[in-house]
Amino acid sequence: MVDREMLAAIEDLLDRKLEEKLEEKLDKKLEEKLEEKLDKKLEEKLNKKLDQKFDEKLKPINIKLDNLEISVKKLDERTSRLEASVEKLEDDMTYVKVVQLENNVIPRLSTIEKCYIDTSDRYLERAEQIDRMDMDISVLKQVVISHSEQLKKVQ
Repeated sequence: MVDREMLAAIEDLLDRKLEEKLEEKLDKKLEEKLEEKLDKKLEEKLNKKLDQKFDEKLKPINIKLDNLEISVKKLDERTSRLEASVEKLEDDMTYVKVVQLENNVIPRLSTIEKCYIDTSDRYLERAEQIDRMDMDISVLKQVVISHSEQLKKVQ
């Protein structure tokens, strides 16, 4: 019976060793799984919390961006209206320039042209008259010289 007792003792010893090893492995596996699950849960909670914080922080920025977009749209509308007004003003200025040209500049040019033509006609007439007078003066000089010489001889 010593063998049997010995076998029983070895069996008990092996059972305990096996049980310890199994418990050790189970504990290790359980710990790994538990750690994995906890990490996953913690990561999910952290991500959720970060998302909430991020959303809270971004909310005022999004509101400001929306307001900015509205302001930009209003500015675009105003700019479009201003561009249309400027275009109309340019058209009006072109019209005013044409009317000014027709009503003011062209009649003045016509008056200047008439004066110029009248003056040039008078100059041309006077030029011919001056040429004739020059010839007459030359003839008068000759006559005066001739008469002067004759008077000197007579004296």
